Amino acid sequence: MEVTISDVMAVAAFGLSGFTLWRQRKGDELTRRLNALLIEKETGETVAAKKGDLSANFVKTGKSAYQYRIYNRGKGVARNIRFEVLDGEDLFRVGGTMDKFPFPSLEPHQAINLQVRVHMQSPRRATVKLTWDDDVDGGEKTITDDVF
Repeated sequence: MEVTISDVMAVAAFGLSGFTLWRQRKGDELTRRLNALLIEKETGETVAAKKGDLSANFVKTGKSAYQYRIYNRGKGVARNIRFEVLDGEDLFRVGGTMDKFPFPSLEPHQAINLQVRVHMQSPRRATVKLTWDDDVDGGEKTITDDVF
């Protein structure tokens, strides 16, 4: 049996089509993985857009005046905000401070300012627990902050 140039061309074409089929399957697998990652990312961004993220710290507002600022850093609305002082209760014993809670809602980048009483015998650090509801599942955060 004699091998002709057309036989060589046919085998080369068959090999090239097999290689092309293999590359196509690899490309399809990569496309499926990338699509799954994109869907996961979009889902995460959708959840993050509905989630509130509360934080708090002491802010000096005058020569010896301080406030405790609770603010929403998230992209979603935080609702039914509950505030519990775990340590440093003497700082928050100012008329009406605890009557504000549960606070109805905080929009993104909105804040609540609470008056605090700082004097020589007051604690220098406070630990508070913030709990809230949002469109996803709510949240809870324990924050410890120094007055100065």
